[in-house]
Amino acid sequence: MNKVERIIWIVCLLVTLTLLVGIYDSRAEALSSNSDVVTELSCGRIGQELMDREEHELAISNLEACLRVYPKSDWLYSLLGRAYFKSGNLEAAETQFRHALEINKNNPVAKRLVVEMRKTQDLLKDRELSEWVGIAKERAADLATLVIGVWLGMFLSGISSRFYAHFMKTNFRKALAKKDYDYATDILEDLVVERKKAELRKRLRELLEESSLEDAKEMIIEYVDDRDIEAKLVHFLVQIHKKSKTT
Repeated sequence: MNKVERIIWIVCLLVTLTLLVGIYDSRAEALSSNSDVVTELSCGRIGQELMDREEHELAISNLEACLRVYPKSDWLYSLLGRAYFKSGNLEAAETQFRHALEINKNNPVAKRLVVEMRKTQDLLKDRELSEWVGIAKERAADLATLVIGVWLGMFLSGISSRFYAHFMKTNFRKALAKKDYDYATDILEDLVVERKKAELRKRLRELLEESSLEDAKEMIIEYVDDRDIEAKLVHFLVQIHKKSKTT
């Protein structure tokens, strides 16, 4: 083998080695790429399986861990958004879907679920508003019922008080006219016990219109059994008599 043949042989050998190294690197890169794809797919499948079993919190944590390895995967972001959506966290779901659309604006899952989520949020707002309106109506109705009840109670109380006063006045005068002093003094005793001083003064004035001070005192002393009530009635009677003399 001469010198020229040796040079040619060495050049061929170098070219062959270079080609072999290039082929090896290309295959290694392809294998690495395929490994990444399989790993990303397995992450997504695990997350989907967890969602199918309604283990949403576990799916969220798994997908978040996967996104730390594959931060540019719009598919994993859309899966994470779906997991948040199914768990009821609409705000977090919308954030993840928007991340997916930032990476791939044509991501069909993210687009569709963002629209559905907006509809759901609008429905929830409308439902919440209707609930507040219903509560406000109930409170207003309760307040109106309370006001009407209080007003009606006061109205009926006023009517019953006036009716009772008129009834007692009529009965007291009838008792005096019939000389039924036992019943007349019973009415006076009840007014003392019930502390109805205004009505008591009216009845004592009516008594003084029908009889003298001394006769009225004798009637009270004779027909009233309770000594304390008797003393109070006599005291009031004397005071009213004095005031009537001065006016």
